[in-house]
Amino acid sequence: MFLKSIDLTTALRPSYLPDEVLLFVQDNVGLYEGKYKLPNHQNGQVYLTSHRICYVDRDQPRKYSVALELKEVERYEFYSEFDTVSFERSDPDPVSPADTFKSKTNGSCAQSPFLECRRKRSSCRHWTESPGPVLVNGPSKSDTLNRIKVSFRGGGEKIFYERLKGAMTQRKWLLHGAPPIPKGTRGGDETTLTARPGPGADGRPVTKAAGIAALEQRGLDMRKNNELVIGDAFEDLESLMASAKEVVALAEQFARQVNGTGGGAALEASALVNQLGLVTTKDIVGGSSSESLYLSELARNLAEFLTDDSRGVLKKAGGIISLVDLWATFNRARGGVELVSPRDFEKAARMWETLKLPVRLRTFKSGVMVVQSHDRTDETTIAAILEWVQDLHEFPPEKEVSWDWHQFGVGVTAQDAAQRFGWSLGVAEEELEMAEEKGALCREEGIEGLKYWKNYIDTGDIKLPDPEEDMAKQFERALRESGIL
Repeated sequence: MFLKSIDLTTALRPSYLPDEVLLFVQDNVGLYEGKYKLPNHQNGQVYLTSHRICYVDRDQPRKYSVALELKEVERYEFYSEFDTVSFERSDPDPVSPADTFKSKTNGSCAQSPFLECRRKRSSCRHWTESPGPVLVNGPSKSDTLNRIKVSFRGGGEKIFYERLKGAMTQRKWLLHGAPPIPKGTRGGDETTLTARPGPGADGRPVTKAAGIAALEQRGLDMRKNNELVIGDAFEDLESLMASAKEVVALAEQFARQVNGTGGGAALEASALVNQLGLVTTKDIVGGSSSESLYLSELARNLAEFLTDDSRGVLKKAGGIISLVDLWATFNRARGGVELVSPRDFEKAARMWETLKLPVRLRTFKSGVMVVQSHDRTDETTIAAILEWVQDLHEFPPEKEVSWDWHQFGVGVTAQDAAQRFGWSLGVAEEELEMAEEKGALCREEGIEGLKYWKNYIDTGDIKLPDPEEDMAKQFERALRESGIL
C-alpha cells in the first residue's frame, strides 16, 4: 500500500513537516482503492497541505490515518459534477463487480465529481468525490493501475481541487532538502559578504597579493561588494514600501470578493488570497458543514495550543486557566490577525469532550468557566490542596499563634492558594469553595478575612469519644483494680 501512516498531534491532527502549510480541511470523507471502499477509511477528514494529502480517521485516528505525498503525484484530473455510472456486462452470466462498472460522461444520473492523481513509477493515485452507489469489494482485473479516491460526501471538492492545483504548481516540497541560504561572515563590529575568488575581467586568474597590499586590496573588495549588496537591498526595500498600501488594498478587495460574491469569481479570489498567505481559518474549511468543521478545527487548534510544551500555557497557569484568560492569550499569540470571536471560542471549547481531546471545559457553581487537562478532576485537586494543608503542620507559621499548629496547622486564604499553585485569584477562590462543598475544607470568617482549614467535623479523620464505650472501659478498669478480672 503506497499510503503511509502518519503521526498525529495531541489534538488528533497531522504533525506537519518543516515548512509545511495547511491549505484546506474537509470532513465527512472516505477512501476508495479503484472502485472499492478501503475498509476502516470511510469516516474521516482530509487535510490538504503544501506537501501532502492526509486522511485522519474519526473512529480510530491513531490507527487508520494515512497520507499521500504530493511529490509522488504525476497527474490529477477533475471530472464534471454530472458523471454517470452505467452497468455493463460482456455476457448475461453473473460476474465480479470489478467487471461491471465503467464510468461515462454522458447521461442523467448525478454523481459527485472527482479528481484523479496518477502516481509516478506506473502506479496511479485517484482522488475523487463520493460515488452514489456503494461498490462491493472484489478483485480487480487491472494490476497496472492503482487508484485511490477520496469521497467528498459533504462538499468542498472544488476548493480542494483549486488549492491542490496551487500546491502542485508551487512544489514547496522541493525546498525541504534545499541547502541553506549563504550568510555573511561576521568579523569584529562589521558584517561582510564574501565571494569566491575567480578569474579577472580578461579571463586570466587574478594574482594574489601578499602582505599589507593584500590586506588593503581585500578590504577594498569587501567594501565594494557590501556597497552593491546594500544598494540592491535598499532598492528592494523601497519598492516594497512603495507597494505596501497597494498590497493591503488588494488583499481587502479579495476579502470582499470572497465574502460577497459566489461561483467562479469567489473561488478565483480565494485562490489569490491563498497565494498571498492571507487565508483565514474559516477559509481553510469548506463544504456544507463549514461552520461545524471550522469550530471543530478551532477546538483542535486550541487543544494543541494548550498542550504545547514550548508555550507551557497550562503549566504557567498551574494546570487550570479561565476561559477568558485563555481567549486573550490565544488571540494575543496570533499577533492580532484572524482574531477569534468569544462566541466561536466558547463553542469550540465545548466540543473538546465530543472530540475526545486531552483538555476539557469546566464550569464552577458561580458560572465561571475554566480550562484544564482532561485527567485533572475535582478529586485530584482536593488531594493536592489537602497535601499542601497537611504540610503546614510541619513548618511553623510566620506569625505566632495561640493554638497547637503541629496538630491543627494554619488557615489558608485564596491568595495563599493562588501563590502556591500558580492559579489566578478567581480560580483559587473557586477551587477552595469546591473543596469546601466536598467536605474537605471548612471556612473561618474573621477580621483577617476568609480562611480555610482542613475539615475535622464529621469526616471520620478524628474519632469522637463514645459515652457508652467510655463507661464500659471505666467498668472494666474498676474490675481489674479490684482483682475480679
